[in-house]
Amino acid sequence: MHYLAGFYLPGHDVNLAGLARQARSAAEQASRTGLPVRFINAIHAPEDESCFAIYEADTPAAVTTAGALAGLTFDHIVEVTTQPTHDGAINHTLNGAAPDE
Repeated sequence: MHYLAGFYLPGHDVNLAGLARQARSAAEQASRTGLPVRFINAIHAPEDESCFAIYEADTPAAVTTAGALAGLTFDHIVEVTTQPTHDGAINHTLNGAAPDE
């Protein structure tokens, strides 16, 4: 299942690529402890002071744990449906955030 995790992130000068690396590393750390979770992508909406992270996991609790390991506190987590691109990937580069490979 895919989850969208939203959190407050003010400012226009956000290092989204760094945040994505941190979230990816934390998800990998959680997975090594037996909690399957994979970070997919981050999206920043500076005008709304919001950031969203997309994860693949079995439960929202796994997403919460991965976020906590990355130092992120999510305001909400919802299950989402994603549409793969023509090549089957759902990862995109957005504002410098490198896709998960």
